[in-house]
Amino acid sequence: MAGVLSTFLKDQKAAFLDAAKTGNGKEWIVVMGNEAGDLDSIASAIAFAWYASKLQGATAVPLTQTPRAELHLRAENLHALELAHLNADTDILCIDDVPHTADSGFPSSSFALVDHNRLGSRFSHSNSDARVVAVVDHHEDEGLYHDTANPRLVAVPTGSCASLVTQLFQDHPEGSNNLPPELATLLLCSILIDTSGLKPGGKAEAADNRAARFLIPRAAAHGQQCDSTVQMSSVSPSNTNPGAEGGPGRARVGLEIGAVNENAPHETPGIQGLHTTLQEKKASVAHLGTLDLLKRDYKEYTMIPAQSPSRQILVGLSSVPVGFASWLPRHADFWSETEKFMVDRGLTVLGILTSFRNTEKPGKSGKGKHRREQMYVVRGDEDLTTQLFDALEEAEELQLKRKKFPEFGVHNGFKGSEFRARVWAQKNVDATRKATAPLVKSIIEGRPKASSL
Repeated sequence: MAGVLSTFLKDQKAAFLDAAKTGNGKEWIVVMGNEAGDLDSIASAIAFAWYASKLQGATAVPLTQTPRAELHLRAENLHALELAHLNADTDILCIDDVPHTADSGFPSSSFALVDHNRLGSRFSHSNSDARVVAVVDHHEDEGLYHDTANPRLVAVPTGSCASLVTQLFQDHPEGSNNLPPELATLLLCSILIDTSGLKPGGKAEAADNRAARFLIPRAAAHGQQCDSTVQMSSVSPSNTNPGAEGGPGRARVGLEIGAVNENAPHETPGIQGLHTTLQEKKASVAHLGTLDLLKRDYKEYTMIPAQSPSRQILVGLSSVPVGFASWLPRHADFWSETEKFMVDRGLTVLGILTSFRNTEKPGKSGKGKHRREQMYVVRGDEDLTTQLFDALEEAEELQLKRKKFPEFGVHNGFKGSEFRARVWAQKNVDATRKATAPLVKSIIEGRPKASSL
């Protein structure tokens, strides 16, 4: 039997698609996260759609900007959905499920943005009535939609957008009574994966810890309701298309958090096990090829070069959980596939940001020392290449140390003068894409650096 959240998502999805096909989509609020489609975006969109529908009386549906065929690229998302008894195939509304064309425009004109705070052009193009009616985000505030968005909650720094969506439930008089346990599970998974398991001194802020304390007992209640409960540290791997109902002979997957350490939730064994499982799922990418690795956690930005203010360029940043020394020698097509990725998207600049653990140096944790690298590929712009590469090497925020391709067991395989590439080790391992994106923007546009994008 489907749970309350699964039923809600199925019903909203079906009703919205019917409305879109009959020209009545304008009556709906479409809630969506950013284009990278990580767990924070998906969980926050689902939770805000529930909040808007159940506590604000709106007609809302959550949307992921990930094409359906690419949902499988993020195993951690599928695992968290399964823990919440959701089926990615039947419960999740993907961008390519929605009937629309560039000429006809998107079928809805009201949007709620979570995990980002600027509406993408694909939703406003040929859609003159497009307006943003809500914003909940933890990235740099671009200062938009003050006159239309309610709520408008942008809090920097916050580790996870899911924490801010949870805050809405905490602040609403009826919020505590209108948060299904499976939704609490989904939000908790997002917070843990974005804050390194709430580890002190890391990315977790006060809002994240408050939200986790609110969610943990509700998620624990979800585990107690499951038909079959398994310890998080030993959850069996999710299949590609997780099902809330389970398959024939398959028990529903749940979680057992156990006794919670109120003063230090991050030390609770069940929480630690959940975080470990999610991180293992996130790092499980050995089966993916170069194109999939570039697509699975990708964001795109429009920028105006300082040297050429009359034109706009597209800049892409792909976050990849594997180091170049493991990636490049095993994928001979890396060079051609990266070129294709850039050409197909019309990119002038592509940054590839790796984050991984060096298992050859296990360190105190025994998990391997955390490493980061950055590679930039610039297409057809020699002046921009020089400007970007030189400025990156001087950036104190990243502490980049230049590396040569032979150090990764390969030679530079990009096409001569059309594609220029350079690679660095990143000594400041705390600087994520949220720090890198505004830095790249400031270099290209010649403007002061913003805090995060």
